[in-house]
Amino acid sequence: MEFIAILFMVVVVLLGQVYLYTNRSFKKFEYTCRFTKDEVSEGDEVGLLETVSNRKWLPLPWIKTELSTSRWLDYAGSQSEVVGEKRFVPSFFALKSFQKISRNWKVKCLKRGVFDIRQVDVVGSDLLGLTSFSHPVRVSTTLTVLPRPLSETEVASLPRYLNGDVVVRRHLIDDPFYVAGVRDYTGHEPMNRIHWSATARENKMMVFQNQYTSRKKMAVLLNCQPRRGASSHMDGEAPMEDCIRFCAYLFSLTAEGDTPFRFLCNGTDQGSGEQILSGESWGQSFALEQTRTLARLQADKSVPLGEFLQRDDLALDSTELVIVTTYMDSTIREFAEQKALSGVSVSIFVRGVVLQEDHSDLYEIYELSGRKEAAQ
Repeated sequence: MEFIAILFMVVVVLLGQVYLYTNRSFKKFEYTCRFTKDEVSEGDEVGLLETVSNRKWLPLPWIKTELSTSRWLDYAGSQSEVVGEKRFVPSFFALKSFQKISRNWKVKCLKRGVFDIRQVDVVGSDLLGLTSFSHPVRVSTTLTVLPRPLSETEVASLPRYLNGDVVVRRHLIDDPFYVAGVRDYTGHEPMNRIHWSATARENKMMVFQNQYTSRKKMAVLLNCQPRRGASSHMDGEAPMEDCIRFCAYLFSLTAEGDTPFRFLCNGTDQGSGEQILSGESWGQSFALEQTRTLARLQADKSVPLGEFLQRDDLALDSTELVIVTTYMDSTIREFAEQKALSGVSVSIFVRGVVLQEDHSDLYEIYELSGRKEAAQ
């Protein structure tokens, strides 16, 4: 009889603690996670800070959290599992009464993109592990990974003119920053144009002779359409990613030379869901803005290039056009020749094989070598 009573008490205690933990484990329990930086570059490391807090007397002997993130974020020291485009990262905690624990993951950013964590599944257990129960937690943390620009050793060749100004035969006004020499004073020039050294040497008034310049404007066109017969560019595919990195390299060059440019792409912006048609501007901030656009670019969601080039709002008045693509075809050749015949300087960079038929006297074409590890 005593044995039955003891057994009954044991069963009651076990069921009681199961009931207690099932209903009270996630009361006054808090979970947060956030990236330590909002924006990094491809290949950089960033921290992910996980914090769990038990603000009650009931200890939590076993808590498991499972992060669902992109496969392109590699968590150092974790036994993560990659399924398709997702990476699942488990983490385990044991919390005493009124205890708070923080864990900082080191995350290697393998590829450009915009990655977020919106929900984390938290799983708990009772003291003896007889049962488990889950609790979804809403979080909101976002990380933007900018594409790493190609280095000069990874670029086959560069356009000849990426500086902001080019000398022309004649323009409406001359440029005071480009001095070609000196000439006689006509009486119409302002005093700040007088060349005093030349005046003293020639014994007559001499003024600076300036060149006439025109501001160069560049358009960068990135083709995300796959070669005929292929369904789409795979996410993370090396040739397409090298084209994206080359565009980032071009943006950095234009920023150094204060060259006005615009960016056009038949891929889809993850933020707007539309193809990319930027306005025209220049400077470091505009180059960074377009590099962020590259981070959001979904290359596998593109429209045919021929259809994109027919858009009414695709008016190109740039003096130089740089086309970046993974292949050459008749659509690209015809568009490049048409722009070249209208007076635009056209350069084409191909991350792939360039055939003899792709060459033309109207434009310049280069093979883009890309990342060494990708090319091997």
